[in-house]
Amino acid sequence: MPALANISGQPPAAQQTSRCALVLHGLNTDPDKMIELAQFSEKFGYKTRLGVLTGHHTRETAEDSQKKISAEQWQNDFTLDWAQAIQNCIADTSERLFIGYSLGALAALNYFDQDETKLLPTKMILIAPALAFRKKTALIRMLTWLPFGAIPSFNHPDYRAQAWTSLASYKALFELNAAWQKIAWQRIGKIPTLVVLAAQDELVDSQAVENEIRAHAADTWKSIWLSNEDSELHPRYFHLMIDSKSIGNAMWQKFTSDAANFLKKDFKGR
Repeated sequence: MPALANISGQPPAAQQTSRCALVLHGLNTDPDKMIELAQFSEKFGYKTRLGVLTGHHTRETAEDSQKKISAEQWQNDFTLDWAQAIQNCIADTSERLFIGYSLGALAALNYFDQDETKLLPTKMILIAPALAFRKKTALIRMLTWLPFGAIPSFNHPDYRAQAWTSLASYKALFELNAAWQKIAWQRIGKIPTLVVLAAQDELVDSQAVENEIRAHAADTWKSIWLSNEDSELHPRYFHLMIDSKSIGNAMWQKFTSDAANFLKKDFKGR
């Protein structure tokens, strides 16, 4: 998917200051629903790309996508998206921003933690990162041993890429998490990062994620806890926190305020 057009009406700041960003969706989330986050990064001069993982093209049938989905394929997707997003931001003075939601955050961290040859972001914003899961997901994990099948999506109808989430998708999600756990925190702990968590998240064990942050990146990672109880959506999904409609205007304003302060802060001299 091509980078977004500059929305400021001014000469593209991204070209002047070499600021690039990648925004990546969550499991069975329509990539286009990440647009408000992408527009937010554009306001700070980042030339922004919306990434897409296999199986999340809204016009793709569930049967077709299930045949292609794997942890390895998603990692390949991310590798390509990140390379394209930062192709003009490889200098030491460039600013590289990654914004990831749920699965998207996990795919990024697994990539960034792998080896020293990877070009890291200079800052990250992670929303409900799929680093630890609720115990209730154990049943889904058991079902992933089946060779095929799908279950109804737990995402809001307006935000999901498909009405059903394939077991192949969940299997790839859990495998990606297991792969990251083996190499976790080798490199990402030094990247200034803002993490958004929800106490009532249905998928992610937010407290476990918070504990990981305290243990490995207390000096560089900051977490903020939000709730979407004022969301306009019905039914409401606490895991879904990617725009003003899903989280409510008041919480969205708090998030964008905290995120703006984070992006403005200079971490080079810390």
